[in-house]
Amino acid sequence: MKHKVLACIMAYYPGEMFGDICHSIADNVTYLLVIDNSPDSSLAVQPIVLPENAGMVYNKNNGAVSGALNIALALARRDGYDYLQLFDQDTEPQMNITSALIETLVVNPDVVLVAPRFINLNTKKPGRVMINIRKWRIKNIWPKTDIGLVDVLFAINSASVINLKKLPGDIFYDERLIIDGTDIDFCLTLKQHGLQIRIDTSQCITHGIGNRVDGAGRWSPTNYSAHRKHLGAKNRLMVWRRYFKDFPGFVINDCYIFILDTSRTVLLEKARFKKLWAITTGVVAGMREKNIADRKHNGQLMLLINEITKR
Repeated sequence: MKHKVLACIMAYYPGEMFGDICHSIADNVTYLLVIDNSPDSSLAVQPIVLPENAGMVYNKNNGAVSGALNIALALARRDGYDYLQLFDQDTEPQMNITSALIETLVVNPDVVLVAPRFINLNTKKPGRVMINIRKWRIKNIWPKTDIGLVDVLFAINSASVINLKKLPGDIFYDERLIIDGTDIDFCLTLKQHGLQIRIDTSQCITHGIGNRVDGAGRWSPTNYSAHRKHLGAKNRLMVWRRYFKDFPGFVINDCYIFILDTSRTVLLEKARFKKLWAITTGVVAGMREKNIADRKHNGQLMLLINEITKR
């Protein structure tokens, strides 16, 4: 393999196809890191047969999604990988997507992160891409086909590739955010450092966001639990407060999206009043959060990395 590539896939009680997805990813990278994020280390009880070039970390959901991503970053930096590719457990990679995205980074050396466009797993509609036109102006597009490289504010984690040689060593995922907004916060931090992010629309994945009903429309409700609604609202307020000075257009646009999502929750979802209360308390918690500029990560990352079990 021309480049040294680490792939990371996070598992949280994955389905029966998880082993096949791991093998598919491992065939295209130097090493595959599987992070079992289930609190009871479910893959230790019902282990899967991993590829030869793969290892497992049992993270017990410490730091949730952000914690798992930081483990991957720390391992990639420690062992001198050129690129890090991230996968969610429900994303089945297309053939050659890894090499295609890496080639995009090679021919665009100023880009630190590239991701494919995506189709929502449930709605079958294209996912949203946010373009920063000017400081106070944002444009949302939903690319259905290949329209080339798109300069974006942020990209979803799944299938994205990071050029580790361009990534500053002090940037990591903020474990205060746990899950919702983790990828947005990471990308906006990169943008603050003057680094570039692209969506390569020639590449496409199927990716699930929310618990939408199969065949639902683009603006259908996410149907997240009340707990996720609380976290999402809290994290949004934290991200808004952190980045309003540099990206006011994003914050204003995201406020509109938040109001729209809250309206859909109240009008269309079950347990609407419970969820509305969760959203309200999340907003209050986000406003009260102290030291908003601080970023938290797990100081025990290397201990976990050293416990990787090769199968």
